[in-house]
Amino acid sequence: MMRRIGLVLVLGIMPMSAGARDLSRFFSEVHTLKARFTQVVRDRHGALVSRGQGRLWLKRPGEFRWDYKTPYHEQIVGHGSGVWIYDPGLAQATRYSLNQALGRTPALLLAGRGHLSRLFIIQHLPHRQGLTWIKLKPRSRGQGFRWIRIGYKAVRIQRIVLRDTLDQTTTIDLRDSQLNQALPAALFRFQAPPHTAIVRE
Repeated sequence: MMRRIGLVLVLGIMPMSAGARDLSRFFSEVHTLKARFTQVVRDRHGALVSRGQGRLWLKRPGEFRWDYKTPYHEQIVGHGSGVWIYDPGLAQATRYSLNQALGRTPALLLAGRGHLSRLFIIQHLPHRQGLTWIKLKPRSRGQGFRWIRIGYKAVRIQRIVLRDTLDQTTTIDLRDSQLNQALPAALFRFQAPPHTAIVRE
């Protein structure tokens, strides 16, 4: 669950530092993002663990919504200092604070605290698959992942790859991206349906 939130957050992170200048156009020019995504998780041996897809919306800074349609329905909504995770199958919604849920992970950057180079070792990777790549490795332990790779082209982030501490690899591909369109505020305000159990962590 926390790995998913981290992948959501990474779309809205990274105040500019010397090591991330190649992405400066994305962070200076892109204020909203709407896209479809596919997510594939594989274990340390490369065997498929899960495959999912859905839609996401991002409004910088600090607002996002991530709707999984398959393999099951789930909704993640972030606004301000909180993240809601809603599971309609369980009729349960759980609220996490960003800091509580993720500690010193990209959430701090999403909230506008800290700089990329202070929290991550930054490495520029070879150009491949038609994309420019950057790798982020946490400077401290306990963040739940070993590294994140981001593949982008001009102002469009197209692929995110995350290796967690269990050596599972999560790959998210974005498609049909629409940039800087007006997004209604209601997208980023979670309203629990009637008879939903509320849990606060």
